[in-house]
Amino acid sequence: MDDQIRMGGFRILPPGVKNLLIVNTLLFFATIVFQSTGLCDLDKWLGLHYFSASLFYPWQFVTYMFMHANFEHLFFNMFALWMFGSAVENHWGTKRFLVYYFITGIGAALCHYLVIFFQLHPMVALFNQFLDNPSLETYRYLVENNKAVEFDSMLRNNLLVLQQSPQSLPELVNVTHNALDNYLNSINIVGASGAVYGLLLAFGMLFPNSYIYLYFLLPIKAKWFVVLYGGIELASGIFGTSDGVAHFAHLGGMLFGLLLIILWRRAERQHQNTYYYNFNDNGRGEGFFSRMSERIKSRKKEKYYVSTESGRPLSDEEYNARKVAEKQRIDEILDKISAKGYDALSKEEKDFLFHYSRK
Repeated sequence: MDDQIRMGGFRILPPGVKNLLIVNTLLFFATIVFQSTGLCDLDKWLGLHYFSASLFYPWQFVTYMFMHANFEHLFFNMFALWMFGSAVENHWGTKRFLVYYFITGIGAALCHYLVIFFQLHPMVALFNQFLDNPSLETYRYLVENNKAVEFDSMLRNNLLVLQQSPQSLPELVNVTHNALDNYLNSINIVGASGAVYGLLLAFGMLFPNSYIYLYFLLPIKAKWFVVLYGGIELASGIFGTSDGVAHFAHLGGMLFGLLLIILWRRAERQHQNTYYYNFNDNGRGEGFFSRMSERIKSRKKEKYYVSTESGRPLSDEEYNARKVAEKQRIDEILDKISAKGYDALSKEEKDFLFHYSRK
């Protein structure tokens, strides 16, 4: 694997990263304007809510990635998106970069969902048991078994009221239902961090020995930087720092990124064009061309002295001209791979590479 970032064909702000930066920034300022004017609370509609909350909508699995809590949250996510995303997009091409970005962002949301489901399910089940069968006994059972500190005082006070006034049960049902719904709606995940951590993982795998300057001072290799931040997120998620950060969403982005890269690499190895461009190349295809050169040199020159079109022998001049033309064509295709990615090649270009590799 090529461990360094090559500047040949490198764009400081490739189109995928540029458009993501624009959309995130526009939505951040739109959120401020809409809230200040009372038009709409975009966080409520575009942030990711718990699946059983009344404010949950399926599109939030995507839109939550474009919402941010404050300017600091936006700035650091966008800086990391540019820092790691530009290198990854230049290496992969825009299409594969965007597919990876959105899959890791959605994967981060799913992992966060899984964690909070196990955290909230016992409490939600207790509330629903009372709401499905409201009575003094089921409410007392709810109070005695509730583990959610934020509900403890309210539940105990309402139990006293219910014991003194049994006729207040219908009103208590509405109060309990609203309290549960408000609590579930308050769980709102925003930010591109899950996808950004996926990009960090990709950067570490593509350029493991490139240096990242921690706090702009301390150099650390990308592979160890990934391990360090992954360990910090895991520890923070397990031991619960109560900092309002979705640590398991970050880990989910890295996990889905790892699985996706493994699947892509396996598919590339099985594909007939794996000779030309895979994740072990450096983006300009030098690894491919060196393999081609070794194959060509290992065979006798006389093998190519007969024209495949006419069947007649070729002169030295014709043979050399053909080799120069083929090499020029290969260089053009490799430059296209570097700029736009392998998927941007036409069928004719892919067939040419495959035919050339079989010589």
